[in-house]
Amino acid sequence: MKKIFILLFAISVFVIACDDDDAVIVIKQSQEVCDSLDVLYSNDIQKILDDAGCSGSYCHGGGAAGYTMSDYATTKTSAEDSKFLKAIRHENGVSPMPKGGDKLSDDVIQKIECWIQNGYRE
Repeated sequence: MKKIFILLFAISVFVIACDDDDAVIVIKQSQEVCDSLDVLYSNDIQKILDDAGCSGSYCHGGGAAGYTMSDYATTKTSAEDSKFLKAIRHENGVSPMPKGGDKLSDDVIQKIECWIQNGYRE
């Protein structure tokens, strides 16, 4: 009986330890850096996504892979998923974005991170 209890306890600890890390968005920019940037969806993010081809009808403007970025509301919803930043940063475990294109510049990624960190300002 004691062995079963220990086994169940060990399994419980293992399950709790393997919590979904994708649920947390990790911002790599300091608040000081983000406070110095005035990043808005309408002034910055929309243009970045348009220039990278993300919001086009054949990509996420059309809902590719379940993510839609055709306007502010759909882009904000997509950006709330931690996979959004992971894909832009070309991190392991996600498909790098833009698909088939070069990684966005560090300055552009910084703007996107600050937009998220500062509350997805429209």
